[in-house]
Amino acid sequence: MLDGTSRIHVKGQDALIMAGLGTFATHSVVHEWSAVKVLPDLPLDKVVLLGCGATTGWGSSVYAAEVKPGDNVAVIGVGGLGSAAVMGAKLAGAERIFAIDPVEFKRESAQKFGATHTSASVEEALELIMAETWGRGCNKVICTMGVGSGDMMASIMALTSKRGRVVVTNIHPWTEASNNIPMIDLTLSEKQVVGSLFGSANPRADIPRLAELYRKGQLDLDGMITRTYTLDQINEGYQDMRDGKNIRGVIVH
Repeated sequence: MLDGTSRIHVKGQDALIMAGLGTFATHSVVHEWSAVKVLPDLPLDKVVLLGCGATTGWGSSVYAAEVKPGDNVAVIGVGGLGSAAVMGAKLAGAERIFAIDPVEFKRESAQKFGATHTSASVEEALELIMAETWGRGCNKVICTMGVGSGDMMASIMALTSKRGRVVVTNIHPWTEASNNIPMIDLTLSEKQVVGSLFGSANPRADIPRLAELYRKGQLDLDGMITRTYTLDQINEGYQDMRDGKNIRGVIVH
């Protein structure tokens, strides 16, 4: 709870849950400040994605990257976060959206969400991006990969145009303490590297906004859900996630 207390106890001791959420439970006790109301006609098994992944990805493009009409955008990793980032970039008016992911079906899905070009790796994307942008690179590069490390940053910076912006939304392992950003990129090319939590979005303002985009067919939450699971299938869901089989998996009670 926001006041520091817990509603879950084991042997008389407060039990802490991952991120304080308990999203696998059928019921939760939360402070009213932590709840966002959505209209009752919206399907909860779809708009549940707005609680984290979809809003994070969309906001990474719209808020953190500040994608503008005509921008060239690269999204590295097009699972749940990256797919939403692709849709956010499209809605913001990006001219070209390069989806980069080693998993073929995710690249194919990204095209349905609005990607104009796909590549299997950052190295492969570099040649394509430079050819398509006349050597300028991408104005915005959004990192939403589930597998990666700090030593990828030099290659990521190479995709980025002068005065371009790299948004680091997700990079693994999360304990990564170093990177290899070429410092000259920050000076002579004025490139920026920024971090983003929850897509730099505001849950109270943006969850209703994105729910309305979903209602209008401008945010494809249905297409993001590859498979649903019962709670008894949770381990299978985790394995599918590790194996790269899902854009998003949803537990339905």
